[in-house]
Amino acid sequence: MLQSSTKGIRAIEIASKLQIHKTVVYRDLNSLYLMGKVESDQGIWRAKTGEQTIQPLEKEIVIELPIPKNEWQRLALLEHFARDWEEHFPNDKNNAYRISLEKFNETRTIKIKGKNVDDIDLEKIGTLIHQAIQKSSAFSFKGLIKGLRKSLPISSAIDNEKGKDADKQ
Repeated sequence: MLQSSTKGIRAIEIASKLQIHKTVVYRDLNSLYLMGKVESDQGIWRAKTGEQTIQPLEKEIVIELPIPKNEWQRLALLEHFARDWEEHFPNDKNNAYRISLEKFNETRTIKIKGKNVDDIDLEKIGTLIHQAIQKSSAFSFKGLIKGLRKSLPISSAIDNEKGKDADKQ
């Protein structure tokens, strides 16, 4: 009705034409005004042309997949190594154990972000979950821990730190 009226229309006229109470019309017009779809000039309402003043809210859905049963022990071991490393080397920002944990968690997390997140179909979410499970199961803790042990000789790094502490004293 507002779009068909080029000059605009009063709320009372809308109520009369639609045969509804004027308070309902005012409530709806105010809602449309807040959404940026209509404008009012001295009680004359018009459909607003151009861009909406209020942008749709961006939403995010986060789905975290469960940890596979066969990975609990390795995950606990990696977490232990990460905490131990942080205790011995609190200033080291390149904690390979912590980085590995974060990478593993990324493989188990699905993030869907957008303005129409509610419109995503369940089949697409199912596909995303299936892909994340495949990524997560391809993540090998066994190989990762072996590689970390070779690339980060903890005992020699700890000995170096002890030597620095002895030099300070």
